[in-house]
Amino acid sequence: MRAGTPKRGYAMVMALVFIALLLSIYSVAYRQVAAALRIETARTLQRQRDEGSLQALARGLTLLETGLPPEDPYVCAVTIGTSTGERSFTVTFTSEAEGRWCVHAAPTQPPDSPEPMPVSFAAEP
Repeated sequence: MRAGTPKRGYAMVMALVFIALLLSIYSVAYRQVAAALRIETARTLQRQRDEGSLQALARGLTLLETGLPPEDPYVCAVTIGTSTGERSFTVTFTSEAEGRWCVHAAPTQPPDSPEPMPVSFAAEP
């Protein structure tokens, strides 16, 4: 009597199962890494976009603490050093109500050339 013939093909099945398992683990890890990269890219782009306008807005608010603008609306320009170089921003002061002002800062468009931002709104003697 024969003891039995050895069964062949188990090595091939185990290799296929191992490859399928490895690829599924890789796909889960890749999704996590891709999501983290997308989030970090969005943060970096948002930081670059807001970098100069936030500083221009801060200068406008600091200027508003020195007094009231001479006219309504009042438009002036300020140059801010950013990580991409010097950029010009237009700061607009608009009165919304008695004693309440709205300050808006945006990049200066090429045909526009508002007057430079003054040092103070205080009346000069």
